[in-house]
Amino acid sequence: MKKLITVFVLMFTVLSASANSYAFLADDDARQAVYGALDKAIPALKSAPFGNRTIAILPMKAGHSILAGRLKNMLVQSGFVCVEGKEDPMWDEILKEIEWDERKDDILDPATVVKFGKLKAAHILMQCEIRVIHRNSERIYAEIELRATDIATKRVIWGGTFANRFYFSKKVRGITGLDVELCELLRKNFEKAHKSLTAPVTAAKFNNIKTVTVVPLSGDIDSYITGLAKAMVTRTNLMPQDPHIPSLAEVRTAARDGLFNSDAILYGSVRALHKTAPTQYTQGKKVVTAWEVIAEIEISIEEAKTGNILWSEPVLVKETLTSRKTCPSGCSGRP
Repeated sequence: MKKLITVFVLMFTVLSASANSYAFLADDDARQAVYGALDKAIPALKSAPFGNRTIAILPMKAGHSILAGRLKNMLVQSGFVCVEGKEDPMWDEILKEIEWDERKDDILDPATVVKFGKLKAAHILMQCEIRVIHRNSERIYAEIELRATDIATKRVIWGGTFANRFYFSKKVRGITGLDVELCELLRKNFEKAHKSLTAPVTAAKFNNIKTVTVVPLSGDIDSYITGLAKAMVTRTNLMPQDPHIPSLAEVRTAARDGLFNSDAILYGSVRALHKTAPTQYTQGKKVVTAWEVIAEIEISIEEAKTGNILWSEPVLVKETLTSRKTCPSGCSGRP
């Protein structure tokens, strides 16, 4: 049964930590990575508190229409109805008022949201940002953020950050669930991060910081990794806080608007989490099976009021694990 929500216009503001992210989107692998991140938003979107109100999703940057189509298909499959924004007679006038071509991030400003109140049909504005497209030799990490703003109240009423790791090689298995090996590896990641955070040169930057709001880490699995981040903070002189807000943009907006008291904001992402295909060799009378487990996280802490980065640390942990079984009769030595 179709939901009684009309998706009115498409807004896809693209922001990226990589200067080459726009070029990446012409690459099939990069598109697949972003598609995967979008698809992970479907379960959360189905439970969004939109009621019967119409949603306006504003137009995306030229050259990214293929992503717009993907998002529209996702919305239709979730029970939404899509309508082109140009059908609203006030649309062109509003875009001129906010200098849309140069200042697509103005939608985050409550004063700008007021201008969209002139729309004849829309009650909610939907925004999507591509926050990160990061490539290395093994994978592309894509991270997007979706949020919906109520035009009447100027408040974000729904949102979340969704990430996907797209691996190139068939010899690498991306992780969708944590086992004992990976839990132990991730704990080592945060041990390294803790040493960096508590080093004297870093600790001095936190003299006036007492509380830290911990935003759920992008690419987390079952909130386990975010839990490790909170535990890491408790082992310092800082006090972690849970904002019950799923995305960094919402936390920053809430801090700016004075909706919660926190000195700093911790956020980050799980850039890589995978195992390599096992290989075998003989060692004496044993058959040895070996494989690598890799976890890469990146964590930052910024001052809530100023946005200044107080600490940022990428942490990569890689280990080779082995298992041994008795060798069949007649084999000996490494091949």
